[in-house]
Amino acid sequence: MIEKTLKKPHELLIYEALLSRIPFSKKEESYFHNLKLGYEGEEKFEQLLKEKIDDQFIVISDLWLEVHTTTFQIDSILLTGDTLCFFDVKNYPGNYIHAEKRWYKLPQKEINNPLLQLKRNETLMRQILLELNVDLAVDSYDVFINPEFTLYQAPVNKQLIFPTQIPKFIKELVAKPPITSLQHSLAKQLIARDLGKYPHPRIPTYEYHQLTKGFRCGKCCRLTVYIEGRNCVCSKCQQVEPVHGALLQNIEELRLLFPDKKLTTNLVYDWCGGGYSKKSIKRFLEKNFRSVGTHKWVYYL
Repeated sequence: MIEKTLKKPHELLIYEALLSRIPFSKKEESYFHNLKLGYEGEEKFEQLLKEKIDDQFIVISDLWLEVHTTTFQIDSILLTGDTLCFFDVKNYPGNYIHAEKRWYKLPQKEINNPLLQLKRNETLMRQILLELNVDLAVDSYDVFINPEFTLYQAPVNKQLIFPTQIPKFIKELVAKPPITSLQHSLAKQLIARDLGKYPHPRIPTYEYHQLTKGFRCGKCCRLTVYIEGRNCVCSKCQQVEPVHGALLQNIEELRLLFPDKKLTTNLVYDWCGGGYSKKSIKRFLEKNFRSVGTHKWVYYL
């Protein structure tokens, strides 16, 4: 059973909301790409566990934990009757090589050795279990989820799970003994310690007046949408979606980017690029949000 499901990171939501509205630097583009790739890998692995793991085990996704002022992230935890297994999911595409205990993306870009990070997190997880007075074995794994990943000169290490090994690895996990009340209690305690959002987000600086306004396409994410009857149509990819769905998505992005701004008809009209009538926006807000104030001072929650 999944006790805590994976949620899209706040940083990634911000980047997606800013996409096409403000130009990213090369560094920001790279960071956004890695955020998206990482989330997609974790999502794929969680889905695998969801399909294969039954109620005799507990799955906890995406925890930010702290021990002795040190924070660390765990992509996924599987609690069995005798082991806490945790996984660092790597969605690396392309060719890599292991040489002299160092990792390189070919041809010659050195990357962090994932095993070093894994060992650090394993040590911190053991310290948390010690604080909780829980005596449970800890196994940690780097799971390489991308089918296009290749590691040349790969070390023989049971903590490294490569794409072709994943099916057999999952079968070995489900053969472990079922959970007891100890694991149920531990799951609740670990989730209670979750810090939530990443404590040191790297979000681009932006102001409302800097952002391009308009409806965003739900498929290609471009701001190339026009209203046709009750639908939004993208002039780039020809995606068609109900206008109320697109309007709600636009409003959610607006509230995400500017949580302190009062949600008014005029603000939403401007945010949508003037492409939808104020009268229709007002009706939508009255139907889907709670109004506060009267006449020209009304806003919505």
